[in-house]
Amino acid sequence: MNTLKQKQDALMTLIESSMLLSYSQKLDIIDAFPLLTEEQIEALGKFLATEEKIREEFPEDIQKGVESVLTQIVGEPIKAPSATAVYVGTGKAS
Repeated sequence: MNTLKQKQDALMTLIESSMLLSYSQKLDIIDAFPLLTEEQIEALGKFLATEEKIREEFPEDIQKGVESVLTQIVGEPIKAPSATAVYVGTGKAS
């Protein structure tokens, strides 16, 4: 069986990659980490692992859904930037 530390580490990875949780919700969970019981960590882990499984099983459907929503918001299909695109500004480099 995994140790509590291993479960916490795995949950942190799932939290970071979650698309369902807002940034604020992620921070709230991380702030509550020291207070969470092992059962709560396992429950959150199972919930977020299900999200990960869905993304792995249906990547094309999710991509199409995101494109559809973005098209509705912007009013036209979003085009991917060219491979030679250069971004200038502040923040982290990719």
